[in-house]
This record gives sequence, structure tokens and C-alpha cells, in this order.
Amino acid sequence: MLLALALACTDPQSLSVNATDAFGTALEEVTIKLPTGEPYTTGKDGQVSFDVVPGKLEIMAGKEGFIPEFGTVTVPDEGNPDALAFTLFFEPDSVGFYGVGNADYMPLATEAIKTVATDKTTWHGLKNVPEKALPSGQPQRFVFKSGLRAAELKQQNLTLSKLKFIEEAEVVGVLGATDVELDLWVADTDLAFDIKGTQAQDNYLIVTKAPLEPGFYAFHAQGILKATEAESLDRLPKEMQVAFPFEVK
Repeated sequence: MLLALALACTDPQSLSVNATDAFGTALEEVTIKLPTGEPYTTGKDGQVSFDVVPGKLEIMAGKEGFIPEFGTVTVPDEGNPDALAFTLFFEPDSVGFYGVGNADYMPLATEAIKTVATDKTTWHGLKNVPEKALPSGQPQRFVFKSGLRAAELKQQNLTLSKLKFIEEAEVVGVLGATDVELDLWVADTDLAFDIKGTQAQDNYLIVTKAPLEPGFYAFHAQGILKATEAESLDRLPKEMQVAFPFEVK
């Protein structure tokens, strides 16, 4: 009996790994790499199990065409660790913002920012918004492919704003107030989001902190849609005088 207990205590612990794509579909042939030893591969159900030793392990999951992902698991001295789940996002071919829909990516179109200004009043906004929309009901996810490193991206002060449409507005000039036709989508309120770097240095994952209500939104840099000076837009390079609008419904 003592021998049986000793053998039981030396049984290896097992870690289960599950890999899915951004839409919840199981991914087969995902390579699971540990710091040491041979890699493992998920089956058609997106799962694989293997023996591990107690301690903290950093594990990488990767598949051709997808952004690799790292995960950490702590293997206890006794018993099996909790299963580790990976969500792999398809890697875009070109730079830009890609909203994650129910079954596909939705590229966000680039829209030039327009300015309506007098000596006293300035509006920055968009003339057009997209026809396609992302689903509501859950935090919105975006894959952002950029040539900027994380430190450089932080300097851009990336902002997500909810938009409102203004058809006419009172503009104050030297002769007083007058109503002018704007027909602009302008920034209303800013929304919080998390941005996380990935193992592919030029790809980032953006997730809103809360589900977005139905409406129109836009990513923009340097808070340009909320700037109050007419010259604010001109100070930016041409490539930054744009926003990336989208709809949620």
C-alpha cells in the first residue's frame, strides 16, 4: 500500500490547452510551445493535453496566419492546473484598424477630417460615416496593425470618441453670431479602452472597457476631433489629419 501511495504521488500533472479564433471556432494545428521540451499541437477540437511539472510556466500558442499569443499558468505541487485558453486573432495583411465582428473582420475606412472655422469658433468633424456596422452587446474588439512601436503609439494619444451629427450650428464671428450649415459628425464623449501589444510587434489588440451603445464612433490621434483651434489640424502631418469611424448597432 505504501508503494502504491508513493507511485501515486509521483504521477505527472496534466495541463489542458484550448485554442479558438476570435469568433470562438476551435483551431486545429496550433503549435503550443513550452520553455523546454518538444512542442505540442492541438487537434480538430482545438485542444491538447500534456504532462507538466510544478511551477510557473509561460506558454506560447501560434499558427500560421495568426498573431501569436502568450499565456502563463501556475502548476500546483498537487493536482492538475486549471485549463489554459488561447484566443488567436487573424493577422491583417496591411496597416489599419479592423473591427472584430461576429464572423469576420470589418476594416475601418480612413476619413479625412474637415474644419469649419471663424475667428471665434472652430469645428473639426467628418462628412461621412460607414454603412457597415459592428454588433452591439459586448465590449468591442479591434486588431490594430501599425508600424509604430508601443512607446511611439503612446505618444499619439489615441482616442476613441462617440460622434454626434450637427446639421447647423451657431458660429460666432467678428460681426456676431450666425447660423451656418455644418453637416459634420463631431466628437461628443470619449470612451475608455485597453490596448495591448502582442508578440507580433506591429499588431495591437484594442478592447473597449464596456460594450458600446448603438451609434457612431471614431478613433483619432492627438484628440484632433475635440480641438478648439483652427490651426490644430494644420499642425499635424497629412497622414494624421484623418479619423477611423465605425458604427455599432
